[in-house]
This record gives sequence, C-alpha cells and structure tokens, in this order.
Amino acid sequence: MNLRYRPEIDGLRTIAVLSVIIYHAEFAFGSSILLKGGFFGVDVFFVISGFLITSIIMKEYEKTRRISILDFYERRARRILPALLTVMLASLPFAWEYLLPEQLIDFSKSIIASLLFSSNIYWDTTLQEYGAESALITPFLHTWSLAVEEQYYIIFPLILLAIYHWWKIHTVVLLTAGFLLSLQFSELMSAKDLSFSFYMLPSRFWELLAGSLLANILYFHPQKDNDVLLNKTMPVIGMFLILYSIVFIDFESNHPGYITLVPVLGSMLIIWFANEKELVTKILSSRIFVGIGLISYSLYLWHYPIFAFSRIKDSNPSIDDKIIWIAATFILSIATYFLVEKPFRNRKRISLKHLLVIIISLTGFVGGLSYYWIANEGFDERLNFLKSVIQKSERVWVSKDGLKCHSGGGGRRPPIEVHDSCVFIHNPKGNFIISIGDSHAGSLSEKLRLLAKENELNFIQISNAGCPHILEYGSEHCRTRAAQVVDFLERYPNSTIVYSARIPQFMEQSRFDNKEGDTEANYKPVNENKVALDYKRRSRMLEKTLNSWIDSGHKLVLIYPVPEQGFHVKRKLFIQRPVISNEDMLPDLSTSYSVFKKRVKSSYEAFNRIKGDHVERVYPENIFCDELSGRCFASKGKEIFFGSDNHVSPLGSKLIINDIAKKINLNPLSEDNDITFK
Repeated sequence: MNLRYRPEIDGLRTIAVLSVIIYHAEFAFGSSILLKGGFFGVDVFFVISGFLITSIIMKEYEKTRRISILDFYERRARRILPALLTVMLASLPFAWEYLLPEQLIDFSKSIIASLLFSSNIYWDTTLQEYGAESALITPFLHTWSLAVEEQYYIIFPLILLAIYHWWKIHTVVLLTAGFLLSLQFSELMSAKDLSFSFYMLPSRFWELLAGSLLANILYFHPQKDNDVLLNKTMPVIGMFLILYSIVFIDFESNHPGYITLVPVLGSMLIIWFANEKELVTKILSSRIFVGIGLISYSLYLWHYPIFAFSRIKDSNPSIDDKIIWIAATFILSIATYFLVEKPFRNRKRISLKHLLVIIISLTGFVGGLSYYWIANEGFDERLNFLKSVIQKSERVWVSKDGLKCHSGGGGRRPPIEVHDSCVFIHNPKGNFIISIGDSHAGSLSEKLRLLAKENELNFIQISNAGCPHILEYGSEHCRTRAAQVVDFLERYPNSTIVYSARIPQFMEQSRFDNKEGDTEANYKPVNENKVALDYKRRSRMLEKTLNSWIDSGHKLVLIYPVPEQGFHVKRKLFIQRPVISNEDMLPDLSTSYSVFKKRVKSSYEAFNRIKGDHVERVYPENIFCDELSGRCFASKGKEIFFGSDNHVSPLGSKLIINDIAKKINLNPLSEDNDITFK
C-alpha cells in the first residue's frame, strides 16, 4: 500500500479546525451566530483520524504481516501527549488566578480525566451541555473529543488485528456492519440521552469507522485516474456538504445521528476522490490551507482554554476581543508545533526512554497538583478577603432592643391589618416617621428607624416586597394593602412619610437592561410604544395615591429612583478576575448615567407632578452618579453601595438617610450606628 503524503487532508483539517474555533468564539450578528454548525468540524476530524490511523496500520501489516500495537501506541503518545501536557501546564497558573474554588475543583477533575483518556465520560456524568453558557467557561471541555479518539486508538487496532487474522476477506463487510450499527445507535441514543450520545464512543464509533472503511475501500479498490466525472464532481459535492452543515445546521438537530452523515459523507468524498487536477483539491493543497492544517492539533488544544479564561475575565467580550483570542491561539499554536510537536515526533531527537521520562514526570506533576487542589477543596481561603468585604455590605442589622422587623429592626406590629409592618415607639410624645413602599423601602427602613430614634421620633415601617402600595395596582394582596394604608395613616396625623419604591419598573413595566451586557434576572424586552400609551394611566394612579397621603395632613418625602445595575453586586465581585485577594484589586462597579436617565425619565415626570409645600425630594442619583465620568456607581473599592442589583446596602442606605435628614431638618446619623448587635 502506497501511503503518500496528501496535502489536501491537511487542508481539510484547516476547514475543520477553523469551523470549530469560529463556532466557539460565537460571533453574533443580531440573533444569528456565524457558522452555527461549526461543531461539525469535530466530526470531520473523526473521519480524517479514522482514515489516517487505518492507513498507517494497513501499511505496516502489508510490509510485516503483523501489527505492532506498542509501536502504534508510541506514535500516538508522541502525537498527542506532549502538546496536551504543554497546554495543561500553561493553564495551571490561570486556573489558580481566575477560577473560584468550585470551578478550580471542576477544572482539576477534568485535567485528571483527560490524562486518563476519559474526559468524555467525566463530562457526560457531570451533565455538562456542550455549547451551554457554563460550558463556554470550562477550559478543558473540548478534550472530550480527544478522549473519544484515544479510546478508539486503544480498541480499534486490536479489532483490526483480529479481523486480519481470521476474517480479512470480509474486512469491508465487517467495518460496514459496525458503521451501520453505531450510526443507528447514535440516532436512537440522541433521542433518548443526548449527553451520552454526544460524548461517548459508541455513538461516535461510526464516524471514525467511516474513515477506516474508506481506507480499506481505497486499499482494495484504488480510485482510477480515468474516472474524470467522479474526480471532478465528488470533491465539489463533498465540500458543499461540509460547508452546508457548518453554515446552516444548528445544534438543535438530532446530533450525532443521521444528520451527522452530511459532514461525514462530505469528508469521505473529498478524501476518496481528491486529485491534483480538481479545484477543491488545489484549494485544500494550497500553502495557507496546508500550513494551518499542520498546526490544527495545537490550534484545537489552545483555543478553548484561551476562550474560556478570557470569558471568565470578561463576561461581555467584543468582536475585537474575540479576534485577539484567535490571534493568540495562532501564535501559541505555531510555537507549540515547532517547539513541541515536531521535536517529540522525531525519534532520533527524543528517544522512547526520554519520552517516557518526560511524559511520566509532567503527567505526575499536572495530575498531582490537580489532586492537591481537589483535596484542599479548591483553596476556599483565597476568597477570605472578598468574603469579608461582601459580608460587611450584607450585614443583618439588629436593633439594640433585640426585636426584629421586616428590615432587621426592632419593634412591635401595629394593631392594623397591614402585614409586614412594625411600629417603634422611641418617644411617646414625639411625631412619627413612616416608611412606605416595596423592598426598596425595606432596605432603607433600619437606617431610617435609627434616624428617628436619634432625633427622638417614632418610626413605622410599612413595606412589602413587590408591592409599591399604589392604589388599584398590582395583585389583590397589594391592592388591599394600598387601600388599608390610606385608612391607617389617618390614625397618625402630622407624620412624615418617606416613600421609596421601584417606580421605574412600575412605569416601564420591565426589569432592567444596562445596555452593557448585564440584564436583570427574568428580563424580557417589552413593546415600548405599547407601554408609552399606558404612561398617563399609571402616572395618575401614583399621583392619586400620594396626594391622598398629603391630603391627610402628612409631610411627604419622595425618594426618587436609585440607579439599577442589571447585575448582582456580590456575584459581579466574585466573577472579577483575577480572584480579588486584597483591597487594591477591588474594582469600581458602575453603569451608564445616560442609560439611567432614559430609564427614569417617566418616573421623574410622574413624581414631579406631585406638588405642594409639604413635599420634599431626595435624588439618589446625586449620591451615586457622577456627571463628569457619566457613570452611576454600585461600588467604589471597599465602599459597596448596593447589595443586589437595585437594593442599597447599609452604606448606601445611610447616605440616602442622611440626605433625608437634611431635607427635614434632622440631625444626621451618628457614626456609631454602624455597630452590629447580636
């Protein structure tokens, strides 16, 4: 058997690896993803691997009438392990710096699984969905395909040796039978257990067998040069099938299965009928295609860790960022090919003895360190500094009275039917400050209670998450509470009402999108034109409610909207990379001031309609937003102003409460009110 070098196969590798890289980069254009079927590049690799491995084995058998299994495994080890270990070694410091404890444990387990040629089994059992958002930040998920090939390399030579020994005349028939059985299994299994079908060898065996079968067909029936029609048309059809699959078929298809025949048959046709006089072969054999094909293994190894760590560092990468990722992948792959791949394949430069020493040493180091990280639970203490900062911003405040209320303050429930409310009598002869609203009022209430106490005033909290206490608005529960509040306020004349609620959500009827890649949980776009038509009705509802309180003889302090973030501050700090371990690493988290202004425009207009001498206005934007930088800050270093994506922290609450104190001529909160009592 004449096993000559075929440059077009390296060119075919280029098509495969570039489609995978572009697919994993996720270049989005509106709702469309460039090369949404780029994952089929792995299937092209499987066909190529099956063809080349079988061709090598057949050549050896033709010469020696035997197959040296150990020699075969040595060649595979030289081809696969040095480059893989190089990428693993380079990834270790980034894993330490960028991964949280649970992620570091998962990373370490995946490293060990990959070294044991079983990462496909690991990912199947841990239920990682290929292509899911979480999978995109898992640095070695892509090694599942290497595990499939390695398992094939272990099993297939033994199978082929048995066939040659006892049933050589039936080789093509037996391989065809295996091909059809595995194909049918993958189709059925994809419908039953997609994860198993995707990751495991039995469902992928037929793709590798497709290449092996083709190698045997060409051995027994070489393609003739005079088949002009086939030689001109089949490679074109093959390329069309591959390009069609990677451009038009998405991951929602039943893959692997019958649909996977499209790129598999396309690859087979190109390998089968390629010839020097045909256009597709000329393109694939060109210098650039062959050059990329030669480094395709290193490209495949490097791209996923680079993409994953980059996404961990920046969860909202731009197109320019992704181009930089790809450029870095190419640079490292070229270096790896010339400095690692080529030298280790050369038996004259690196003997088997030296190869074993190097591989065993590096495997021991990488595997040992991974086990050490697992045994120490990902070194959770690396996060101690950040945890202390977060804990301070999320303290549960308990009053010196030792009694608890909805916000953490002390008091007793009032004799009314408004639930989740508390009355605090600090001065039997004093007036009342009454906090009314939803969870935004709840986040202010403990500091407001302290303000009242320090100024010898009494305090009442009426807050309920999700209920802005607007007449005729919300669920039946919320509407009932809003009506009860009007009657309740008549019992406490001449009080100062502090109203705080998430009015932007009430007016805009939507959760928040900061337009910078962060959206609040359960955010859904709304029809802005339809919402705008309803502005006046909601504004009248708010105006009616607040005026009813003023008409009862109360003073009203309106807390205008606080800046929303679209992200949870605690989670945002935990995903900052490298992992925050000291004060200098703490970022300033912020959102766009212009986006805030657009978001609150209708809310401001609604609040501005509330007129009268008994109305005071507090603008949190003056506290948290900066006109010069155009940003609204959720945190500045250790100063964390917000606990979640729209609720102020104790520090943020204190800043707003002191602004309220100025408006109603009270002494600001003293410094010692920050003490936490158990």
